[in-house]
Amino acid sequence: MTLAEIQARHTKINKIEKLKATRSYKEAWEALQTYAEKGYDTILKEDMEFFLKCFGIFDRPATPGRFMMRIRIPAGRLTSEQAGVLGRMAKAYGNDYMDLTTRAQVQLRHLEIENIPYIIEELESVGITSWQTGVDNFRNIVADPLNALSHDNILDVMPLIGQMQDLWLKKEDWIAALPRKFNTSISGSMTNRCNLFAHDCCFALAVKEGEYGFNVYLGGKVGAIAESADVFVRYEEVIPFYETLIKMYRHYGFRDSRNKNRLHFLIKEAGMKLVVDTVKEMAGHDFDTAGETLVKQPRTEERDGRIRLKEGGFALHMVVPSGIFSGTAMIEAGELAAELGNGKLNVSTTQNLYILGVPEEKIPGALTRKPYDRYHCISTPYFNQMVACAGIDLCPFGVIPNKADAIEMAEFLGETVPLPADAAIRMHWSACVKGCGVHELGDIGFIGCKAKENGQNVYGVHIQIGGKSSITQEEAYTIMKTVPLSRAKHYVAELVKAYRDLRKPRESFERFESRLFRRYSKGAIEFILRWNVEVCGPNGFEPLAFDPKWQPNIEHNEIFLLGLDIYKKITGTKAYQGTHLFNPIETSPAKHPSKINDTIDPRLGEIVMKMIAPSQKRFEVFTEIINEMQTR
Repeated sequence: MTLAEIQARHTKINKIEKLKATRSYKEAWEALQTYAEKGYDTILKEDMEFFLKCFGIFDRPATPGRFMMRIRIPAGRLTSEQAGVLGRMAKAYGNDYMDLTTRAQVQLRHLEIENIPYIIEELESVGITSWQTGVDNFRNIVADPLNALSHDNILDVMPLIGQMQDLWLKKEDWIAALPRKFNTSISGSMTNRCNLFAHDCCFALAVKEGEYGFNVYLGGKVGAIAESADVFVRYEEVIPFYETLIKMYRHYGFRDSRNKNRLHFLIKEAGMKLVVDTVKEMAGHDFDTAGETLVKQPRTEERDGRIRLKEGGFALHMVVPSGIFSGTAMIEAGELAAELGNGKLNVSTTQNLYILGVPEEKIPGALTRKPYDRYHCISTPYFNQMVACAGIDLCPFGVIPNKADAIEMAEFLGETVPLPADAAIRMHWSACVKGCGVHELGDIGFIGCKAKENGQNVYGVHIQIGGKSSITQEEAYTIMKTVPLSRAKHYVAELVKAYRDLRKPRESFERFESRLFRRYSKGAIEFILRWNVEVCGPNGFEPLAFDPKWQPNIEHNEIFLLGLDIYKKITGTKAYQGTHLFNPIETSPAKHPSKINDTIDPRLGEIVMKMIAPSQKRFEVFTEIINEMQTR
């Protein structure tokens, strides 16, 4: 089987592919200039919905007649001059508002079509552009924000990023020529500071036979971590491999269903080996098999607020909650970098900012300067690495407000479950299933949805835990669905109470989740959270606690063990004198809890009795218990 034979199964062409053929991008660019002269009402539907997005210009129904512009910032690295121009454009034309994004880009909003050509011209005068940041193009290439600077950085990847961009940026035969968008990451550092394994093509620092290079991972997308391609490329082989890979995808990628035409789906249907073998054949080069991936260290700089750089000075962190920034603040940050740093800043994939090259003796003074009066160097662990994409106020796909929800959750947790300064927890918020908040990589991930509360439709979230970025590469798993936002914060508080009470010194939530929560089934975790919030809180019962010595088991047996614990907590006595193989030794049933403690609701007591009953009379799974809890 060849890729050509597999592609032949996908002969249908979707409507976007047909639309692409109706005009050249030179014509689309000229149309933009005309629209700027004649106004918003003259813009054709196909330009509004597709062609303008090729230049990073997005109509936003939430702000009628105004546009969002997505600006490419390679690896997130900015000069103070570029920061100044970005800030000035936001102040003059975008209500002094900007977003820092999860691809280390900048987005301006509230822009009028009349001003957009001038804004692009000003950006390009300092070497940044909005071209090809939307639809079927190569999105911003992400990398370690401390590339070439931190002590754990081995290979400087900025020259490679420049060469990658030179292959396709502003090239007519590459503009929107792909079946779908294509995300790229590359890191020459031992610490994963850029969600390295979540992209279509990922180059991760590796070593083979004493030589540094990169292991290749392919096929990442929302809900799927990239898989090893079993390929090791040396520094000089990165561009030949990348160029051949993207040509292969342009040629063989599916163009039928828009929902299934990312590189991920080609790999799933053809198999990784065939895809890689085709790249090798097209390149005329037999790339080496994978070496040892070196990206293993946990990130700490958000927690520490600064990181010493190998050429002197520090990278000074700036926490930007939910990535909500302003033109004024960007101008101030650029001026601070020019005066006290090395003249450079870096946007991170956690939507935060670094001022680079600040001498140690200048740090105290820098922290008294704007914009540090509004954005902290170190915040609470809930804010330090929090990520949130745009919600319903700014994005047509958003289901919940999102950014404000993320901030409210972080503030609530900071007040109710304060964590020590050495804690680290990554909360990632996506306002919809499209996943721009990279929820699948968060320690705790949130996906916006509609939920029911007291019979009314309300904003809600699906809650996930367990995304990995340093120990392994794994997406998070769902523990609760369609939870009203008003309740979600209380369930999450139960999770972080366990982290607070049972963590080891300097242990991150990521490592803690692997050590503790993986011992429990997903159903058990949800049940414990719901029991503590919905039953223990209102009734004054002692809550259930997660146990570091818990032994993994099937839900049927977990139900018995948790039931015994609940029975003792609410009655003060044991249900049975002894148990064997998850069953009572006694033949007679335990005494009903409401007969020991008459304050216990008999219906609640029935639930507990069915949890501790002999196997044949017991609940099988936790969803049965949760359903009874909600209907009692």
